Amino acid sequence: MEDARQFRVGLSGCGGGLESVSDVALFDLAAFVDELGFDAIWINEEHFQGGTNAREGRRCLSPLILAAALAARTQRIRIGFSAIVLPLHQPLRLAEEIASLDVLSGGRVDLGISRGTNSQYMAAFGLAPDEIGPRFEEGLDLLLCAWQEPTIELGGKLRSVEPKPVQRPHPPIYMATYTAATAAWAAKSGYGLICHGINNLTNLRPILRAFRDAGGDPSTIPFGRFIYVSETDGSARREIWPTILDLTKRMRDMSIFRRPNIITEDELLPERYYDSMVIAGSPQTCVEKIVCLADEFGLRYFNALSAFFGHLPTPLLRRSLELLATEVRPLLEARYGTLPINLDHWEGALPRG
Repeated sequence: MEDARQFRVGLSGCGGGLESVSDVALFDLAAFVDELGFDAIWINEEHFQGGTNAREGRRCLSPLILAAALAARTQRIRIGFSAIVLPLHQPLRLAEEIASLDVLSGGRVDLGISRGTNSQYMAAFGLAPDEIGPRFEEGLDLLLCAWQEPTIELGGKLRSVEPKPVQRPHPPIYMATYTAATAAWAAKSGYGLICHGINNLTNLRPILRAFRDAGGDPSTIPFGRFIYVSETDGSARREIWPTILDLTKRMRDMSIFRRPNIITEDELLPERYYDSMVIAGSPQTCVEKIVCLADEFGLRYFNALSAFFGHLPTPLLRRSLELLATEVRPLLEARYGTLPINLDHWEGALPRG
C-alpha cells in the first residue's frame, strides 16, 4: 500500500496552537503563521477552561466565531476543528455555519468531530448519557444531508439548506476519538482520524492500528504532539521547563489521568512528561523525534500543540513557530516530500491484541 504525499505541518489547540494570547493579538499571530506556510490551524472546542490570569493558561474562545475571524485574517492556511463536540450543537444551524465558513474562506475548512467524552460538558449542557450516541448519529446524518441533498424534509416541508459548502460533497471530516472501535468505524465510513496529542503512545497504538486495519490511510492523520523548538537542546530545556511545570500541574489538577485511554498519573511527573510526551530541542533533534513517530506509524501530517495549552509565553511561541517553519519543516519535506509511503512496517511496529 503506497501513496505519495507531501509532509504537512499544522498547529493545534483551543486557539489553533496560538492560545498564548486570547485577544486581538491572536490575529497577528495567525497572519504570522499563514506567512510562514503552515498547512492548518486546528481549533479545539473547550468549555470552562483557563482564566484571565496568564499563569492559568488559555482562555478558550468560541471555535466557530474564532474560525471565522481567523479565516478573514489569513489567505491560504486551512481552518480546522479538532474537534466540534457534535452532540452539543443543533445540527441544522451547525450545517449552515460550517458551510458559510467554507464559502467565506474559499473552501479552507476541515471538520473534526467527536461524540464527546467529557461528562462535565454533557451535564452542564443538560445531556443525559444515553442521549449522546443518538444525538451524534442524527446530527452527523443531518449535516451530510443538508450539504449534499438539493432539498430535505424539515418541519413538514421540503427545504434547501443554504449555503452549500464550496468543497464537494462536503468539507473533509475527521473523527477524534480515544477508542479503537470508533477509529475503525471512522475508516469504514470514509472519514479521517485526528489524534489530538494529549494521550500517550501506549494508548494511541491500538487506535492507529484499528484505523489502518479498517482501511484508513495513516498518512492523512493530523497527529498532535507538544513541540518546542530552540537553537540548542540545552536552551530548549531551560526555556520550556517553567511551562512544563505549569502544564503538568494543570493536567493533574484536571485529573486527566482518570479518563480512560489517555495518560497515567505517573506520566504527568514533569521530568517523565518532558521525556515521553514532548518534542523539544534544537531543530535537528526535533526532526529526529518527529521522524521516529512518522516512521513508526506511517504518518505524514504533524500537528504541533505549539502553545502548550496557552502556558508558553508569546515571545517563545513566536520563535519556536519560526524555527519549526523555517528549519524543521524543510528537513521533513526533504525526507518525505516525494517519497512513497510503505506501510509494511506496521506489521512489526504495532502490537496485536
